[in-house]
Amino acid sequence: MSRLLSVKILHYAAFITMLSKIGFAQESSINYNQVYRFPASLGAEVQFVSPLILFGTDYKGKFSVVDISLLGRFPLVKVPVLQPLTRLGFVVTKAEYGTGNETLYRFDNTRIYLAGGFGYLHKINKQFEVGADIEVGSGLSLFPKLDQFSDKPSGAWDFQVSLGGRLVFNPTYNISVSLHPNLRYTRSFSPLARFNGLSAGLGLTLDYRAGLDPDDPQKQIESIQFSNPHIDNLFAAMQSYYVKNPIGEITITNTEKYPLRNLEISFFQPDYMNIATAVASFDELAPGVSKTVPLIASFDQNIFSLEGVTPLTGEIKVDYTLRSRRASQTTPAVYDLHDKNSLIWDDDRKVAAFITSGDSALANYNSFLRQTTKDTINSGYSEVVQTAIQVFYGLTELGSVYQKDPTLSYEDAKGNTSFVDTVNLPRETLIKLAGDCDDLTVLFNAMLESAGIPTGFITAPGHIYSIFSTGVPSRDYRLVHPDKDMTIPINGVLWVPLEVTYIGENDFISAWKSGAEEFHRYIDDSDSLGLYFTDEAQRVYRPVGFRERDLGIQYGDRTRIFTDFENDLSKITNLIMTSFENDAKTRGDKSSYNTYGIVSARFGAFDRAEKAFNNALAQDRNYISSKVNLANVYYLREEYQNALRLFHDAERVFEEKGDSSSSEYTRLLLNIARTYYELENFDLAAEYSQVLAEINPAMAARFDYLGVIKDDESEELLEPAKVQYLKEN
Repeated sequence: MSRLLSVKILHYAAFITMLSKIGFAQESSINYNQVYRFPASLGAEVQFVSPLILFGTDYKGKFSVVDISLLGRFPLVKVPVLQPLTRLGFVVTKAEYGTGNETLYRFDNTRIYLAGGFGYLHKINKQFEVGADIEVGSGLSLFPKLDQFSDKPSGAWDFQVSLGGRLVFNPTYNISVSLHPNLRYTRSFSPLARFNGLSAGLGLTLDYRAGLDPDDPQKQIESIQFSNPHIDNLFAAMQSYYVKNPIGEITITNTEKYPLRNLEISFFQPDYMNIATAVASFDELAPGVSKTVPLIASFDQNIFSLEGVTPLTGEIKVDYTLRSRRASQTTPAVYDLHDKNSLIWDDDRKVAAFITSGDSALANYNSFLRQTTKDTINSGYSEVVQTAIQVFYGLTELGSVYQKDPTLSYEDAKGNTSFVDTVNLPRETLIKLAGDCDDLTVLFNAMLESAGIPTGFITAPGHIYSIFSTGVPSRDYRLVHPDKDMTIPINGVLWVPLEVTYIGENDFISAWKSGAEEFHRYIDDSDSLGLYFTDEAQRVYRPVGFRERDLGIQYGDRTRIFTDFENDLSKITNLIMTSFENDAKTRGDKSSYNTYGIVSARFGAFDRAEKAFNNALAQDRNYISSKVNLANVYYLREEYQNALRLFHDAERVFEEKGDSSSSEYTRLLLNIARTYYELENFDLAAEYSQVLAEINPAMAARFDYLGVIKDDESEELLEPAKVQYLKEN
């Protein structure tokens, strides 16, 4: 019976061995010994024992030895492959000695023993383990009929040492089945030496392992404790800001006795994120240690479709490694998300997020305004300021007006970080045709930015308004406005402040003046005055997303826009020219009159320019600058004979001075050649062009048409050159 069972066990061992080889092929970076370690196990083992006759152990006669034991294992926490063990066993021995069919002696006994030892058990993978163990113990053998003349049982103490191997199969985390081949040496402390010596055993063990399977979902919540998950109220307009700046925080604590490694924290908001946002990562979190992590969020464009306030529940996730095994935990975070028109005024730069210069509706309206005023554009005055005037009166014609917010305006909301204010996108203000100071500032700046003009915004107590760059150097402020305080020099360039609430209520010049006065009122109070540039602010608060669609607005009456634009432009240029005129009259020198004439000519006021240059020439008939400049005026008026007369006078002066190599002289030759060309005296035009080519070949090459005979084809090559006025010679 025992032999048959032994054969079956051997077959079972072969099957287990084959499966374990399959397990070896399942390579993995997981440390199975750590990941699937257990705190303790309790098992039962049945073992069949036979003496090793070759080594001198012979039970003689007939025998059967069965060892039934209870076995406990306790893996070391830090080195789970090493496992102290203890065993309580019962050995039932049936043995008899005799001749033929006669039994002479019976050695039946029951042995009780207690052993302790150490085992090594290595996991190949989750299902298979191999190992070895060594045990040392002592037992008591009870012989019921060792003495034939007495009915009293006999007993004998003994000592044992065993060394075995172990092949384990784990059908589940908590259940394991193993084969236990082993060698055992037993030595009795009594004269009975029949069972002394080496024996071999083959055991079959069934173990129950305590603990929870690490793959069980309930296991995931045991390593990290979440506390204080907090997300502030969020605003769709700040979408880009939240990518790099905290939206809240969470504290995580390692509740394990082991360090957590390779931690990766992420935040995910279903429906408003394509993928989770990586928040932070760090190498290790020691046992019992807490760490507070700031959260960030990368929302997609869907958040701009929200209206009002939407309560949301996001998911904070921590991925980590626990004893070589990857794990993850999540916790919810509840917060409110406000729509794209909402913000709180804790940082004035946030308003830059609403300046959507990429809106095609704004570009289209700018194009309409340029076409409307193109016939009255003054090429001598700042193109930027003229664009600002166009936009101002374009918005006025649409009907845009200042209207205080009925709930809480910027004036009241400024500095109140608990109040959620509403700011309209430019296209929304165009549709509503009304807004408070922040709405109109956003609209006006977006219109200028759409035209390629750098803008900014100024904040003062209870107010916000626009400022834009003219691109004019600070030293030339008089060419923008004669009053120096009407412009603000910033980094060597003139900027113009504008009171946007005057749109629809007053003229551009008044809005300009009011903005300048407001700025200078607080210029010495840095706590009250704020100056921000749109491009810099948008590096932090990028423009919000929106859907392009036709606004369906009527652009307004071209005539009124044209008239208002022309009137203000005329007023500004007249102010500038009058300023230079008064300066010339005060100083009374020829240079001042020459400058006044140049400014007037730039603005197309040729009568004023002619008078100014003549006043300069009245003081010095050979004053080259005014002589050439007056000739340029005659040329532009197509009074070519008068122009030619003055050009030749200037030529004579240059020759008398022996100054025929200067740049002024080469330009003079060019002007003479052009004038002859216009008078259709092509021979002299070619002659002067040739002289010019000898002195300045590059300039002559630009106007090579002057050296050919005029015909229908050459007329097509004619391109009028820009007149350059001489400031002083």
